Amino acid sequence: MNRDAITPGFVQVGHVERSHGLEGNLRVFFDVDDPAKVEDLTLVYLRNDRGDFIPARITDLRVEGKRNQFSFFVQFDHIADRTAAEALKGKGIFLEAEHAETLSDDDAQADDTLIDHEVFDDRDESLGLVIDVMENPAHPILVVATTSGSRLIPYIEHFVRDTRDGNIYCQNLDELEGV
Repeated sequence: MNRDAITPGFVQVGHVERSHGLEGNLRVFFDVDDPAKVEDLTLVYLRNDRGDFIPARITDLRVEGKRNQFSFFVQFDHIADRTAAEALKGKGIFLEAEHAETLSDDDAQADDTLIDHEVFDDRDESLGLVIDVMENPAHPILVVATTSGSRLIPYIEHFVRDTRDGNIYCQNLDELEGV
């Protein structure tokens, strides 16, 4: 979830990916770990070209799972055709801040505790510090600040062998060269 400094009271919880079908359905992305968290959503907010928040009532929400990923298909009450749906492509989906807390990803908050951990390679040489943890549908990705820029390391057993004492010990990082 992204909290925009210029939009107090609203939190971005997703975005419109593209239109789906001819009746104005939209494929949307919600930043959640469990699709059940969005099943009860009935009202979200979209931003118009001036930046105002416009309420959008959800009349239909369908979830499809495929290969450990979820797709959300939404029908808003004010979108009746594909042309209107195409106009929303890339637009953010917002909730009032107090309602957005129910959608927050508890695992993502736990991953924030990895920030400022020192990262070591398989020779126990320091690579740098974790400056961010990117959420990915498959697994978190560590953003490590090194002396030569940033480096992305998937937070999975194949690359992370141990996390202890405020340090992260990695292995097989040569496989990530050139990626």
